[in-house]
Amino acid sequence: MRRVGKNSFTEIYFAGCNPSFVETSDGYVMIDSPQQPIDAVRWRERLEEKAPIRYLINTEPHADHIAGNAYFPKVEVIGQQQLKECFERYLEAFGSIDERRERAKASDPDSVWLLGHPGYPPSHPPSRVFEERLELHVGNHRFEIIHMPGHTKPQTSVYVPEEGVVFTGDNVFYKCRSWLQECDPWEWREALKSIAALDAEVIVPGHGEPCGKDYLEEQAQIVENWVGFVERLVERGLSAEEALQEKVSVTAQDPYPIGQRLFMYDQRLTEMTVRNLYKRIRERKEAE
Repeated sequence: MRRVGKNSFTEIYFAGCNPSFVETSDGYVMIDSPQQPIDAVRWRERLEEKAPIRYLINTEPHADHIAGNAYFPKVEVIGQQQLKECFERYLEAFGSIDERRERAKASDPDSVWLLGHPGYPPSHPPSRVFEERLELHVGNHRFEIIHMPGHTKPQTSVYVPEEGVVFTGDNVFYKCRSWLQECDPWEWREALKSIAALDAEVIVPGHGEPCGKDYLEEQAQIVENWVGFVERLVERGLSAEEALQEKVSVTAQDPYPIGQRLFMYDQRLTEMTVRNLYKRIRERKEAE
């Protein structure tokens, strides 16, 4: 657990994303939920021993940010409108309860009994949504919840002025491999500019250590590197399948290793990144 502000904390060592919370004078506001059920339940119980959890804000629809929502069944969930619309589809892609239980037997045995437990719903999507911005006042804190599409379409940042902290979700991967498997790279670069414009000293990324604004330029360069690499494949007239046969030096685009128990996806991520960017670059060129 890391303190990132006077009353703000994040956990960088869980499997999946960096779930976080802010302690206000009227209870807790969480940003994303722990992926592993046992971690989520422990979090809820420890927090509720001290104060109620008022809200849970999801920054994006990937399962490592939303699967743990189910273990906060009485907490109001907030998310961007598109996130609510695709919530169940992304959770289904993570696997059925039975499939997740089977995986957990090897990777997270302490959570097996919680998957399918009658005390928890199979999912807990947002019940409160917004389009572009939502301002939330909880106790002595203000939360500016801002739609910043990039890594995903519903991507959201949560800026807390009193803490000097912005929680960016996966628009920032600090010194661990960036996932571009479905991103719009041009929107992502604009989102990074919007994050830089906030009066925040600390950035809590979706993955990796908390950092400062000085890292945003490097994050943008990683996205730019991948776009440039795939643009050159397109310019050579290669088909998507031919492009995937090309030798890819991942470290030439992104120097950082894949993190947070995601090593098994390393090669697959390269293929997904090339496919996504190839399609988007071709579409952009055809529209010009």
